[in-house]
Amino acid sequence: MLKKAVKAFLGLASLLLATSAAQGRDIFHAAQADVFILAGGSTFVDAHYFTSGDHLFHSRFDLGPKFMLGVEVPRGKLLSIETAYAYGPNNLIVTDTNIFPHQGREYPVRTYSGSLSAVVHAPKFVFHIRPYAEGGVEYDRFSPTPTAITVAQNQGFGSVSTALITHNDKFGVNAGVGLDRRVWKRLSFRIDLRDHITSSPAFGLPPRPTSDSAASFPVSGRAHNIEYTAGLVLHIGKL
Repeated sequence: MLKKAVKAFLGLASLLLATSAAQGRDIFHAAQADVFILAGGSTFVDAHYFTSGDHLFHSRFDLGPKFMLGVEVPRGKLLSIETAYAYGPNNLIVTDTNIFPHQGREYPVRTYSGSLSAVVHAPKFVFHIRPYAEGGVEYDRFSPTPTAITVAQNQGFGSVSTALITHNDKFGVNAGVGLDRRVWKRLSFRIDLRDHITSSPAFGLPPRPTSDSAASFPVSGRAHNIEYTAGLVLHIGKL
């Protein structure tokens, strides 16, 4: 009797395990995601004039390369949810316009962003091309390199002999468009253009001199980091 019960239990356990494994395989095959890696450049639009020590200064950000890694998960035939991480340098250039010839002082800056976006695709591929539009929220960090901090401390910021600059963390939004060109059943080529919008970074410097900091950076407004990238998309799971 005991042997029969044990055999029956083992048989039931084997059936349950086989069923669970089959369900797991079904879930895996039914799952779908697009993993993409893109590279290109960015234009950081955030130029300002400001006065410090009776001198007029101009600040701007240099062009820089950009790299993006992300995952897109479909939530229907047209809508997807995307999470992405982007990285690249956009160096800050500060120029004293009262001194000729004009020569900017460079502060190397690295920009990082993590975003969560909704992506709306065209209903279907036309000539293997499918455009899309996207928009979402993000968290950005503008981080001066050790070289930038050394320059600020030893050579100054603006007309001040020494200054302490640090990273800025900001919430922002992004919006853009792009297209996928199917090159294989599970591989596409993507072109992406998007604008990352935040408030202007000041790198920890106050808008006007204080008792704690003689250095100031009186900038305000919106900064637009326009990224133009291209790369590959790997389609995983059920197609």
